Amino acid sequence: MLSEMGALIERHGGIPYPAPVLQEVHLGDTPEVIGLVDDICNGKVQVMVFQTGVGSKALFDSAASLGKESQVLDALAGITVIARSPKPAAILRRQKVRIDHMPPEPFTSPDLIAAIEGLDLTGKNVAVQAYGGPNSLLTQTLQKRGATVREVSTYTWGLPEDVTPVLGMIDDLEKGNIDALAFTSQPQIGNLMTIAAQAGKEDSLRDLLAQEPVDAKPLVVASIGPVCTKRMIAAGIRIDVEPEHPHMGNLILALAERLNPDQ
Repeated sequence: MLSEMGALIERHGGIPYPAPVLQEVHLGDTPEVIGLVDDICNGKVQVMVFQTGVGSKALFDSAASLGKESQVLDALAGITVIARSPKPAAILRRQKVRIDHMPPEPFTSPDLIAAIEGLDLTGKNVAVQAYGGPNSLLTQTLQKRGATVREVSTYTWGLPEDVTPVLGMIDDLEKGNIDALAFTSQPQIGNLMTIAAQAGKEDSLRDLLAQEPVDAKPLVVASIGPVCTKRMIAAGIRIDVEPEHPHMGNLILALAERLNPDQ
């Protein structure tokens, strides 16, 4: 993803400054994942919600390591399968799994809830592949509609093993050496603040990214879409740029237009 985004930035005349704040941590064959795989195979799950590409792949990987991949695929053919966005949908299609429901852009939880509004969930057992963490809005809504819901995490977002690039980025932000900072997922916000806090730089970073800057600041802060924007607002971070469609290409294009309006 870094190389893809870097290529997009260079294509529009920019210089990439990679500073990863996330590391995917696959949880492996935990008791919860093993239980979910078994229940899918045994027909105890009537609705399966796949929320992310990495999480969907991790679930299929666990099924394969348990020797139950073909059983899971057979079972999914007989239940309602929901994909939250194109990323899990791509994994499902790769596995030749039929997709019954997928929301339109920007693929938020409210969009997903609206997309399955007509689905009868009364008395149904619904399994939700967690979005790297709990999604209380989705699970509570499904429960109110009569479903028994369990949310299973197949991975989580950890801090990067090497935080040196992030600390260098924070220093360059403070020096005014960076023109734009782009957030491409909501977990990045918490991790960035955690790394800054560990280095004693959280307050200065928050001032730089404040929603209501005291002085005009050249730094442009961008969000890839509504889910990320919501988390940024909660953290007190301003949003100068958000593309109409939540895609990486649209994000870079919107940034380029903001930074070079005359081109």
